[in-house]
Amino acid sequence: MIKDNELVSILIVSYNAEKFILQTVKSCLNQSYRNIEILILDNASSDKTVEILRTFSDERVKIFKKEKNVGPYVGLNFLLGYAKGKYVAIQDHDDIWFPEKIEKQIEFLEKNQQILACGTEAFYYYEKRGLLLLDKCQGLVDFVNHTSLVFRNNEFRYNTDYVLADEYFEKKVLKNKGNIFCISEPLVIHRIRNDGNNLSHSRFLFTRKNLKDFFEINGFNKKSLVYIAGLFLVKYFPEKIVWLVINIVKIKSKKISKNEFVATYPEIFLKPKLKSN
Repeated sequence: MIKDNELVSILIVSYNAEKFILQTVKSCLNQSYRNIEILILDNASSDKTVEILRTFSDERVKIFKKEKNVGPYVGLNFLLGYAKGKYVAIQDHDDIWFPEKIEKQIEFLEKNQQILACGTEAFYYYEKRGLLLLDKCQGLVDFVNHTSLVFRNNEFRYNTDYVLADEYFEKKVLKNKGNIFCISEPLVIHRIRNDGNNLSHSRFLFTRKNLKDFFEINGFNKKSLVYIAGLFLVKYFPEKIVWLVINIVKIKSKKISKNEFVATYPEIFLKPKLKSN
């Protein structure tokens, strides 16, 4: 195990996440790498998110509260201003980490000083289907699943002019300053919520702003056209057709039911008790 010499700042922006936030924060606190601070900004939630957050007595958890919802990326910029760690890790308010995630990423970055940032492979958990699909990647890339991202804390900020601010951040801000590496091991679970209220849902809307942002970031090429076709499919076709296409595209991806996943990784989907020490 790598020594916990370097502080890692974990950033979470929450909004109406009462169903998920306890499990999400627990997955951060349960990291095998212990030298962490967890900075959470709540974006004026109207549910019990803040009440749940305040049950955490761990001194590594620091809670900030906005009276007005400023959005996820303005929120991340706010938290970046308070991050004291040598490294920054991004976590969504409804996603889950494997316990060894941060340890493996910091070990990699400490051994590879030429690498600016790294992510990991991710399981996409489709709540409505009760199914997890593995999204694979490895080596040098220009984008990793945002909830898997860890980067060196060099005063980077998100450009909030872009709807696709996470994509711009990785492909234009980080990539222009150094290399991004994907560790070929699934260490995060990205939840595709049954209610469709993922914080990132706006990035998949078929709008003129999204198209403009996307082509500015990615250029006009075959890969870009495939992405746009996907947006068109989601907007105009029934869910059954969309899911059929996902299965065709992901035909080589590992598929696992939630029940099977829980049996294999019993500690990951545990529902923690409300009180926490």
